[in-house]
Amino acid sequence: MTNSMINNKANLETLSSTLFLSLDESHFFSSIGAFFKAHMNVHTVQVFKIHDNGSSVLMSENGRVALNGLSLEKGIGAPGYIARTKRGYFSNTVERDPVFTREAGLGIKAEICLPISADGVVIGSIHCQMLDNSREFSREDMTFGMAILADLKAPIQNMKMYLAAKNLNETLLRTIELKEKELQESRSGVKIQDSFKILEKEIIGRSQAMKDLLALVDRIADKEINSFIMGEAATGKEMIARRIHCRSHRRDRAFVTIDCSTMNEAALDREMFGTESQMGMLEVANFGSLFINSVEKMTPAIQNKLMHFVTNKMGIKAEGNGFFKSDVRLISASTKDLMDLVREGKFREELYFALSTVVLKAPALRDRKEDIEVMANFFLNQNKSKELQKSFSQGAIKALTEFNWSGNVRELQNVVERAFILAEGTIIEKLHLDQNIQNAEEIKVVVAPVAVKAADFQHVTLEELEKGHIMGTLENLGGNKTKTAKVLGITVKTLYNKLHSYGVEFDKEA
Repeated sequence: MTNSMINNKANLETLSSTLFLSLDESHFFSSIGAFFKAHMNVHTVQVFKIHDNGSSVLMSENGRVALNGLSLEKGIGAPGYIARTKRGYFSNTVERDPVFTREAGLGIKAEICLPISADGVVIGSIHCQMLDNSREFSREDMTFGMAILADLKAPIQNMKMYLAAKNLNETLLRTIELKEKELQESRSGVKIQDSFKILEKEIIGRSQAMKDLLALVDRIADKEINSFIMGEAATGKEMIARRIHCRSHRRDRAFVTIDCSTMNEAALDREMFGTESQMGMLEVANFGSLFINSVEKMTPAIQNKLMHFVTNKMGIKAEGNGFFKSDVRLISASTKDLMDLVREGKFREELYFALSTVVLKAPALRDRKEDIEVMANFFLNQNKSKELQKSFSQGAIKALTEFNWSGNVRELQNVVERAFILAEGTIIEKLHLDQNIQNAEEIKVVVAPVAVKAADFQHVTLEELEKGHIMGTLENLGGNKTKTAKVLGITVKTLYNKLHSYGVEFDKEA
């Protein structure tokens, strides 16, 4: 490695001089990433910028600028570890290393990560990754990487000072903006946004469908665009809307919700646009976000008023009593595909496109079965003290995973909370689950219609046909009369009466 360092000294000095003369963050981090990619013999090199609060954002991958780069919260993944410890780390067993929990899910086999720091302040982290086991990292690789960063000390210090000044300037501008908004509200005698402030709630999901959805949510969160969320009932559409709001620059302002399915036209008009004596939710959400659920329930008249507001940033109060202005981000949701309603003439096309700059699809629970066990365990012990916590048996987990959750997350939560109450011990068994879930695992017999040729047709009475079907089903189910009765759609008592009439004698099941 030492000889390699000497051979590439000239290139490193050139890079140092170039970086020292530039204050372009994207160029700075991507150039460092490109140098490591060229000299570390690895599959992937990622470079993250680390913020003062410990969160991070992907700036480059393999020397190319990462547009709309992945954002990670404080403490998440290897960048979170670097921000916390301020020292390098490597692992050749990423899939078993708790530091690399996020990275293991991306198929990375080995990784070495190093801090980009000056005077004890970490401004970034660099991550060299292997996607197979063809190369293992060693302490020598760590030394080599730190030596490269040591030779870039001057431009790193320069970038550190620039970022500090930039962050200070952004903080001051944000403070001024908030003060101006507060002054504007105080002049109108309104100070209500604090009542509608929210905190982000964790969205539980490790399935690829949820990873893809949340990655898209995080990319658009801080963009000033309207979003439409489509998904079945209880798939977490409001949770997704909260995440968008809480990860945007509007996070300190109001997050207001309206459900169009709960009001008639007149009530919705008053609720959304307000009256002469009362503010509507569009005004309440000024400088914040408005979540409109069941947006497909809006009547044509309300659709037209909302379209006017979106176009002019000015709304008309209910019953035509005055106007108002509001700067609000709209996030809408529906269980239906609005484009289908547009084609049917039931939803205004211009409004659809105004509300759905980005369309987000919340997957149904049956389409993300990998998340069911994690969510069930979360709901089971949510807000429970350690001594009260319980766990599921393998049989219960199997039943939960294989069930077709038509009620999605809300149904799962209700089933889990009920099971917690029914189970006297610390283990939740299958018998503690809802009867529908227990029954879903029982054997189902599907009798396919058989085409009978005219030559083979036999004249039989309905009684003989019924007897043949009942006896055939009983034989198919190994003589289990309870299951046979269930499949036939009759009671067990009726089945015994039928068998008795056929002259068949059985011992009754216990």
